[in-house]
Amino acid sequence: MQYDLLNRRFTHFVLWQPGANNLPVLVLGKLIPGNPPTFSQVSKTALAPAVHPGLWELEAATLNMSDGVYHYWFEVDDTSPDGLGTLKCTDPFAYTVDYRLLSEPGYHPASVVAISGGRLVLNCDPGGETATIGNPPDLDSLSANNNLVIYELPASWSRAGVEGADSEERDVGTFSDVIALFNDRLAGANFSDLPEVSTRALLSELGINALELLPPADTKARREWGYATAHYFASDYDLGFPQGNQSPTATSDLVKLVQLCHSNGVRFFVDIVMAFGHDPYARIAFDAFHMKPSREKDNPDSYQSSRNSELRDPYGGESWRYVKQITCYDPESGNVSTITPAWLFHFAYINRWLNDFHVDGFRIDSVNNIANWSFLQEFRKRARGTFSSRYPTASTSARDAKFLVIGEELNVPVGLVTDKCVDALWNEGFQSRLRAAIIGESLSDENFEWTVRRMVDCRNLGFKDGAESIIYIGTHDTEGMRKERLYNFLENCGVYEKERRAKLAFACLLTSVGIPMIFAGDEFCDQQDRKAVHPSKQIDPVDYSRVRDPWRANVFTYTANLIDFRKRSPALGVNDTVFIHLDFEEGRRILAWVRGDSSKHDPVVVVANFSDHSTPGAEYRVHNWPVTPNGKQWREVTQQRVVPAPWVAREPMFPWEAKVYELV
Repeated sequence: MQYDLLNRRFTHFVLWQPGANNLPVLVLGKLIPGNPPTFSQVSKTALAPAVHPGLWELEAATLNMSDGVYHYWFEVDDTSPDGLGTLKCTDPFAYTVDYRLLSEPGYHPASVVAISGGRLVLNCDPGGETATIGNPPDLDSLSANNNLVIYELPASWSRAGVEGADSEERDVGTFSDVIALFNDRLAGANFSDLPEVSTRALLSELGINALELLPPADTKARREWGYATAHYFASDYDLGFPQGNQSPTATSDLVKLVQLCHSNGVRFFVDIVMAFGHDPYARIAFDAFHMKPSREKDNPDSYQSSRNSELRDPYGGESWRYVKQITCYDPESGNVSTITPAWLFHFAYINRWLNDFHVDGFRIDSVNNIANWSFLQEFRKRARGTFSSRYPTASTSARDAKFLVIGEELNVPVGLVTDKCVDALWNEGFQSRLRAAIIGESLSDENFEWTVRRMVDCRNLGFKDGAESIIYIGTHDTEGMRKERLYNFLENCGVYEKERRAKLAFACLLTSVGIPMIFAGDEFCDQQDRKAVHPSKQIDPVDYSRVRDPWRANVFTYTANLIDFRKRSPALGVNDTVFIHLDFEEGRRILAWVRGDSSKHDPVVVVANFSDHSTPGAEYRVHNWPVTPNGKQWREVTQQRVVPAPWVAREPMFPWEAKVYELV
């Protein structure tokens, strides 16, 4: 998809500044290595107004600069309510930023670009490294939405430290360390001394086929999870600056990570924050792009979509303005149009991440805080259209099955899916019901049977298809009642023997209707080392060394086995679910359900005991078991054993146990 402003940036320094009339100035120079590095200015030149109002530009060739890497800012008058006067701002469309050079006031890192033959090289790291993503992955190599198992990873995971105000983790993960989780021949960077990173490929062993990174775009916050996005078009500076590097390589490292994922058949999702930003437009053209909801209480744009009386929360940044329109340069078409600037800014983001990094899906943070369903509908439509343009000869159904726009709205308004604002929603109710079930409780005023039924089959909650519902045991959002890590949840509930309950949780997750998502570390029952409150939750470590513990290794192996089954079982990729057995006698809570359409493929049977009670005697009969076809036999997946014919539908159940059966 063509995008006029992005195309202009190959030949011009460009600043789109709708609603502001101050003359911007390019401050261009070189980083001089040192302790600390310094900036050597080589040019300070005013940009000229372009043909269209709101656009300023300067042709790079007219500067007569020698080839090489340059650092730059745009000098503008501050348009924010703070009124800081003239200051140097980062290019809002910069593909690379460098925090080794900061302008004051305002903490604005230098933008980075290379000049070659009078043209601008945008995908350039400060050391001169360049990277191009190449051709898109073959569509057939990507798993369909209904067969996904997503791994939610804070790329900036940290090493465990002692809890306390003065403690610091010794290391913070980088893109290179994430790469090492897929390749046992690559040692990683900051975690190269950790065998689980340097000599194992843990995520390849686990078998996930989709990686979702907490926001990989550059964030203002340091050593945290990335929800303070500042530079939407740049890869995160910290994640691309491992210890020992002379300069950051964020762009080229992220390209390598995406390429590695695709070569392993793993789809790549990015988390994005569009409710609020810490971006340069808060200074460059505040009123066109941003708002302070507390100062505009008569403006509908100030209120959350699902909580009409609650103002939008900028979380220390500035809320994006999604209603106000301006007649000015349209950065997409290149013409003058009446547009909403924030919409067009984020549509450019689609172009950047889908074309330059070949991402295969988005997860949109805090949809209710964006508060504009019309914008979401258009964002989803354009994202899908841009993805589809990669594969012009593929069928519409084939392309639709390999891309997702996921929304997070914890009230789970299914209308967001029905109205095509997003393709899928986080199903917060699954987490609540699963956590209740694995400690033998029902959710709220539901009876236990319906807590399990609604957990297992999201259609009971209004979803039409499993690909519309992202189901999970836990997420990065560990703050709040019963949202802590799985280990800590069980600990807080007084469960001493955690291995059995964790396995039961994963058996439910990986056999239910929906797209399973695993929060990094839960696959081996990692535990919370810091308090589950902001901001400490954002630097809580994922301690991969804990997978060495024998019982945790058992949970990891169990989960990997079920992930493999989830990916290869046709029955688990469709919606069909029938409950065949309910037993609430003598304190037992045993339910059995069948997944799949037996007219098209072999079914899967799940039997789960959500109680402290074993079944009586050596034999326990499960009623309404599917017929065993001639020439086939049942295999219990979690223990990887064939079931002798006399024992089919008659095996005993132990406390807090699930058995999963397939036909072979």
